[in-house]
Amino acid sequence: MNYRIEVRFKEEIRIEGKRGKKALIFRKEVYKILSLIPSSEKFIKNELRKASSSVIANLAEGNGSYYYGRECEHFDIGLCMLAKCQSLLDLAFLQGFIKEENYKRLLESSKEIARILRALMKRLERFLDDPVESYKDCTNVNSINLEATIERAKEFQKAIYQLVRMLPEEEKENVCDQLRRAVSSLYETLIKSKEVISDGRFQQKLNYSIGSLSEVRSFLDISVMENYLTRNEYLTLDAEAGEIQK
Repeated sequence: MNYRIEVRFKEEIRIEGKRGKKALIFRKEVYKILSLIPSSEKFIKNELRKASSSVIANLAEGNGSYYYGRECEHFDIGLCMLAKCQSLLDLAFLQGFIKEENYKRLLESSKEIARILRALMKRLERFLDDPVESYKDCTNVNSINLEATIERAKEFQKAIYQLVRMLPEEEKENVCDQLRRAVSSLYETLIKSKEVISDGRFQQKLNYSIGSLSEVRSFLDISVMENYLTRNEYLTLDAEAGEIQK
Protein backbone atom coordinates (compact mmCIF):
# COMPACT_ATOMS: atom_id res chain seq x y z
CA MET A 1 0.00 0.00 0.00
CA ASN A 2 1.30 3.47 -0.91
CA TYR A 3 0.54 6.46 1.26
CA ARG A 4 1.21 10.01 0.19
CA ILE A 5 2.16 12.15 3.14
CA GLU A 6 3.80 15.50 3.70
CA VAL A 7 6.90 15.86 5.84
CA ARG A 8 8.92 18.95 6.63
CA PHE A 9 12.63 18.21 6.81
CA LYS A 10 14.23 20.63 9.23
CA GLU A 11 17.72 20.95 10.61
CA GLU A 12 18.75 17.61 12.09
CA ILE A 13 20.52 17.36 15.42
CA ARG A 14 23.20 14.94 14.31
CA ILE A 15 26.85 14.38 15.23
CA GLU A 16 27.85 17.35 13.04
CA GLY A 17 25.04 19.61 14.34
CA LYS A 18 26.09 22.33 16.78
CA ARG A 19 23.51 21.53 19.45
CA GLY A 20 23.89 17.79 19.16
CA LYS A 21 27.66 18.07 19.18
CA LYS A 22 27.58 19.92 22.49
CA ALA A 23 25.50 17.12 24.00
CA LEU A 24 27.82 14.46 22.55
CA ILE A 25 30.89 16.21 23.93
CA PHE A 26 29.21 16.57 27.34
CA ARG A 27 28.49 12.84 27.39
CA LYS A 28 32.05 12.01 26.35
CA GLU A 29 33.43 14.20 29.15
CA VAL A 30 31.10 12.51 31.63
CA TYR A 31 32.36 9.11 30.49
CA LYS A 32 35.96 10.22 31.06
CA ILE A 33 35.37 10.78 34.77
CA LEU A 34 33.67 7.41 35.27
CA SER A 35 37.05 5.74 35.68
CA LEU A 36 37.69 8.06 38.67
CA ILE A 37 34.61 6.81 40.49
CA PRO A 38 35.12 3.59 42.53
CA SER A 39 33.65 0.39 41.11
CA SER A 40 31.66 0.06 44.35
CA GLU A 41 29.64 3.12 43.30
CA LYS A 42 27.80 1.29 40.53
CA PHE A 43 24.65 3.37 40.92
CA ILE A 44 26.37 6.69 40.26
CA LYS A 45 28.35 5.28 37.32
CA ASN A 46 25.43 3.52 35.65
CA GLU A 47 23.03 6.42 36.11
CA LEU A 48 25.56 8.92 34.73
CA ARG A 49 25.95 6.72 31.65
CA LYS A 50 22.20 6.49 31.13
CA ALA A 51 21.34 10.11 31.87
CA SER A 52 24.09 11.68 29.75
CA SER A 53 23.17 9.39 26.84
CA SER A 54 19.48 10.12 27.28
CA VAL A 55 20.11 13.84 26.77
CA ILE A 56 21.41 13.11 23.27
CA ALA A 57 18.62 10.65 22.48
CA ASN A 58 15.88 13.09 23.49
CA LEU A 59 17.44 15.93 21.50
CA ALA A 60 17.42 13.71 18.43
CA GLU A 61 13.97 12.21 19.01
CA GLY A 62 12.40 15.60 19.70
CA ASN A 63 13.99 17.08 16.61
CA GLY A 64 12.68 14.20 14.50
CA SER A 65 9.11 14.56 15.73
CA TYR A 66 6.37 15.75 13.37
CA TYR A 67 4.30 17.23 16.20
CA TYR A 68 5.40 20.31 18.12
CA GLY A 69 3.98 18.97 21.37
CA ARG A 70 6.05 15.79 21.22
CA GLU A 71 9.12 17.78 20.25
CA CYS A 72 8.71 19.98 23.31
CA GLU A 73 8.06 16.91 25.48
CA HIS A 74 11.37 15.30 24.47
CA PHE A 75 13.26 18.53 25.06
CA ASP A 76 11.68 18.66 28.52
CA ILE A 77 12.84 15.09 29.21
CA GLY A 78 16.30 16.17 28.07
CA LEU A 79 16.22 18.93 30.69
CA CYS A 80 15.24 16.38 33.35
CA MET A 81 18.14 14.13 32.35
CA LEU A 82 20.54 17.08 32.57
CA ALA A 83 19.26 17.83 36.07
CA LYS A 84 19.85 14.19 36.95
CA CYS A 85 23.42 14.39 35.62
CA GLN A 86 24.00 17.50 37.71
CA SER A 87 22.76 15.82 40.91
CA LEU A 88 24.96 12.77 40.27
CA LEU A 89 27.96 15.00 39.60
CA ASP A 90 27.18 16.75 42.91
CA LEU A 91 27.34 13.37 44.67
CA ALA A 92 30.59 12.40 42.96
CA PHE A 93 32.20 15.73 43.85
CA LEU A 94 30.99 15.79 47.47
CA GLN A 95 32.39 12.31 48.00
CA GLY A 96 35.74 13.38 46.58
CA PHE A 97 35.66 11.16 43.49
CA ILE A 98 36.23 14.01 41.01
CA LYS A 99 38.27 17.20 41.22
CA GLU A 100 36.63 20.61 41.55
CA GLU A 101 37.99 21.65 38.15
CA ASN A 102 36.30 18.73 36.37
CA TYR A 103 33.11 19.18 38.38
CA LYS A 104 32.77 22.87 37.52
CA ARG A 105 33.55 22.28 33.84
CA LEU A 106 30.91 19.57 33.52
CA LEU A 107 28.37 21.58 35.47
CA GLU A 108 28.86 24.59 33.19
CA SER A 109 28.53 22.39 30.08
CA SER A 110 25.28 20.95 31.38
CA LYS A 111 23.94 24.43 32.11
CA GLU A 112 24.82 25.58 28.59
CA ILE A 113 22.91 22.64 27.05
CA ALA A 114 19.99 23.37 29.38
CA ARG A 115 19.92 26.99 28.14
CA ILE A 116 19.80 25.71 24.54
CA LEU A 117 16.92 23.34 25.34
CA ARG A 118 14.94 26.06 27.12
CA ALA A 119 15.44 28.39 24.15
CA LEU A 120 14.18 25.68 21.79
CA MET A 121 11.14 25.08 23.99
CA LYS A 122 10.46 28.83 24.18
CA ARG A 123 10.45 28.96 20.38
CA LEU A 124 7.81 26.21 20.29
CA GLU A 125 5.43 27.83 22.80
CA ARG A 126 3.42 29.75 20.21
CA PHE A 127 2.51 26.52 18.41
CA LEU A 128 1.37 24.53 21.43
CA ASP A 129 -1.91 26.35 22.19
CA ASP A 130 -3.02 26.74 18.58
CA PRO A 131 -4.80 23.62 17.24
CA VAL A 132 -4.14 24.76 13.67
CA GLU A 133 -0.42 24.97 14.36
CA SER A 134 -0.17 21.79 16.46
CA TYR A 135 1.87 20.03 13.78
CA LYS A 136 4.75 21.20 11.65
CA ASP A 137 4.31 22.93 8.33
CA CYS A 138 4.87 20.78 5.27
CA THR A 139 7.00 21.69 2.29
CA ASN A 140 8.25 18.40 0.86
CA VAL A 141 5.97 15.58 -0.23
CA ASN A 142 7.09 11.95 -0.35
CA SER A 143 5.36 8.75 -1.33
CA ILE A 144 5.89 5.81 1.01
CA ASN A 145 5.76 2.18 0.00
CA LEU A 146 4.89 0.80 3.42
CA GLU A 147 5.65 -2.85 2.71
CA ALA A 148 9.11 -2.02 1.33
CA THR A 149 9.81 0.26 4.30
CA ILE A 150 8.81 -2.47 6.76
CA GLU A 151 11.08 -4.97 5.05
CA ARG A 152 13.94 -2.50 5.11
CA ALA A 153 13.31 -1.79 8.80
CA LYS A 154 13.37 -5.53 9.50
CA GLU A 155 16.82 -5.91 7.93
CA PHE A 156 17.99 -2.79 9.74
CA GLN A 157 16.82 -4.30 13.04
CA LYS A 158 18.93 -7.40 12.35
CA ALA A 159 22.00 -5.24 11.68
CA ILE A 160 21.50 -3.28 14.91
CA TYR A 161 21.06 -6.48 16.93
CA GLN A 162 24.32 -7.74 15.45
CA LEU A 163 26.03 -4.49 16.45
CA VAL A 164 24.70 -4.75 20.01
CA ARG A 165 26.44 -8.10 20.47
CA MET A 166 29.76 -6.36 19.77
CA LEU A 167 29.36 -3.59 22.35
CA PRO A 168 31.25 -3.66 25.66
CA GLU A 169 29.70 -5.22 28.76
CA GLU A 170 29.49 -1.88 30.62
CA GLU A 171 27.03 -0.64 27.99
CA LYS A 172 24.69 -3.60 28.46
CA GLU A 173 22.15 -1.59 30.48
CA ASN A 174 22.59 1.61 28.50
CA VAL A 175 23.48 1.79 24.80
CA CYS A 176 22.71 -1.90 24.19
CA ASP A 177 19.26 -1.78 25.78
CA GLN A 178 18.40 1.57 24.18
CA LEU A 179 19.40 0.42 20.70
CA ARG A 180 17.38 -2.80 21.02
CA ARG A 181 14.34 -0.96 22.33
CA ALA A 182 14.43 1.85 19.76
CA VAL A 183 14.98 -0.33 16.70
CA SER A 184 12.30 -2.78 17.86
CA SER A 185 9.89 0.13 18.38
CA LEU A 186 10.64 1.33 14.84
CA TYR A 187 9.80 -2.03 13.29
CA GLU A 188 6.78 -2.79 15.49
CA THR A 189 5.22 0.65 14.95
CA LEU A 190 5.55 0.32 11.19
CA ILE A 191 3.85 -3.08 11.39
CA LYS A 192 0.99 -1.60 13.44
CA SER A 193 0.59 1.26 10.96
CA LYS A 194 -0.67 -1.28 8.38
CA GLU A 195 -3.87 -1.61 10.43
CA VAL A 196 -4.55 2.13 10.49
CA ILE A 197 -7.19 3.46 8.11
CA SER A 198 -7.20 7.22 8.81
CA ASP A 199 -4.50 9.53 7.43
CA GLY A 200 -4.14 11.28 10.78
CA ARG A 201 -3.48 8.08 12.70
CA PHE A 202 -1.14 6.86 9.99
CA GLN A 203 0.91 10.07 10.19
CA GLN A 204 0.99 9.68 13.97
CA LYS A 205 2.39 6.14 13.66
CA LEU A 206 4.99 7.37 11.19
CA ASN A 207 5.92 10.12 13.63
CA TYR A 208 6.57 7.52 16.35
CA SER A 209 8.67 5.52 13.88
CA ILE A 210 10.74 8.56 12.92
CA GLY A 211 11.27 9.31 16.61
CA SER A 212 12.53 5.77 17.25
CA LEU A 213 14.78 5.96 14.21
CA SER A 214 16.20 9.30 15.38
CA GLU A 215 16.95 7.68 18.74
CA VAL A 216 18.75 4.77 17.04
CA ARG A 217 20.85 7.23 15.05
CA SER A 218 21.79 9.16 18.19
CA PHE A 219 23.09 5.97 19.81
CA LEU A 220 25.02 5.17 16.64
CA ASP A 221 26.61 8.61 17.05
CA ILE A 222 27.57 7.65 20.59
CA SER A 223 28.92 4.27 19.49
CA VAL A 224 31.23 5.67 16.82
CA MET A 225 32.35 8.43 19.19
CA GLU A 226 33.41 5.78 21.71
CA ASN A 227 35.02 3.63 18.97
CA TYR A 228 32.56 0.79 19.56
CA LEU A 229 32.24 0.52 15.78
CA THR A 230 34.38 1.67 12.88
CA ARG A 231 33.66 4.79 10.88
CA ASN A 232 32.73 2.67 7.85
CA GLU A 233 30.31 0.56 9.94
CA TYR A 234 28.79 3.74 11.31
CA LEU A 235 28.39 5.33 7.87
CA THR A 236 26.76 2.19 6.49
CA LEU A 237 24.21 1.93 9.32
CA ASP A 238 23.56 5.66 9.42
CA ALA A 239 23.02 5.80 5.66
CA GLU A 240 20.52 2.94 5.89
CA ALA A 241 18.69 4.74 8.71
CA GLY A 242 18.59 7.83 6.52
CA GLU A 243 17.05 5.86 3.65
CA ILE A 244 14.35 4.46 5.94
CA GLN A 245 13.61 7.92 7.29
CA LYS A 246 13.05 9.26 3.77
